[in-house]
Amino acid sequence: MGLIKSALTSVTSTLHDQWEEYITCDSLDTNTLVVKKTTKNGVISNKSRIQVAPGQVALIFDSGKILDATAEEGIYTFDESSSPSLFAGQFGEMFKEMWERFKFNGTPSKEQAIFYINAKEIIGNKFGSSSPMSYPDPEYKNIYIRYFGVYSFKIADPFAFFSNIVGNIKDTYTKEELMEQANAEFVSALDVALQKCAADGIVFSSLPSKQLEIASHMNEALDTTWKQLRGMEVVSVAIEKITPDDESRERIQKFDNASMYGKEEYAAGRMVDATSTAMEKAAENANGAAAGFMGLGMMNGAVGGMTNPLEYVKKNGEGKKETGTPCPNCGEIVTGNFCSKCGTKLEVAAEKHCTNCGEKVTGNFCSKCGTKVE
Repeated sequence: MGLIKSALTSVTSTLHDQWEEYITCDSLDTNTLVVKKTTKNGVISNKSRIQVAPGQVALIFDSGKILDATAEEGIYTFDESSSPSLFAGQFGEMFKEMWERFKFNGTPSKEQAIFYINAKEIIGNKFGSSSPMSYPDPEYKNIYIRYFGVYSFKIADPFAFFSNIVGNIKDTYTKEELMEQANAEFVSALDVALQKCAADGIVFSSLPSKQLEIASHMNEALDTTWKQLRGMEVVSVAIEKITPDDESRERIQKFDNASMYGKEEYAAGRMVDATSTAMEKAAENANGAAAGFMGLGMMNGAVGGMTNPLEYVKKNGEGKKETGTPCPNCGEIVTGNFCSKCGTKLEVAAEKHCTNCGEKVTGNFCSKCGTKVE
């Protein structure tokens, strides 16, 4: 017994009325995976017309035996005298290989039906981790994250799905009947897939942009449970949100700060901010602003006497510029007696010392004892 293709799906109601038995199935939504159709007496009579819509696979079923199948849209005639036709449709050669594994032979009986299997992508399946999961991040090392998102799958092997999951259902088989078990297996396999992503060098924050890589790892992890046993495979995985737990978040922040302040310009900027904050706090000191600023001065002394962090930024945060005397001819900074750019000799004033205490004097009076120096 087999199917003979009669026409495309765009047939008129007139032709529909001309056929005594015309079996069809409405479009299958993402919640409906399999629908069973049969006649009033439970027997598909010879020359019955069977319609297959896009995205459907039709299995001709007879008392536990698959007689024929098609994945091509169109109108078919059921012919008891013909051999199985196997219109493969989107499944190509794989469809025929599946038939070799699952084909059955039999004679007509009183329990015949057509099972329409949804071959479209089943979207909108939500997932999430109930507790923080370990992720060996290539940058932050072992952290714990929660993740949430959606995934899609499709029935890639209709014969395996029908034989191992559905069976001889009464009317329909919906996604709800499958998803409790499937979601538990999906999340378990996702943990394995994310471990492989970490091994590939993917930082946790980049996971939402790695849908193709995650889906590939998922199909590897689910190969035996889903693909071989149930005829299902993952199409896409979209992680919508990743949240590190509190301890991991704190460690990530410390790591980022250490990495950022390891750069001199960021460290100098941090010093400016810290000093500004300290000065504001000093001005609010309950014991008086003077006491607060005294404490600030002691702090600056403790960190190397840097009382002007802006000067530090100028000297250190902008490339550690050399100090010296500008050349009166070309402006080049000179650290010796001659300009290295134009050769101009710089007049260097002789050092003066106090005649009373010997202190070096840069002006007209000694800063230590007050003696006037000529």
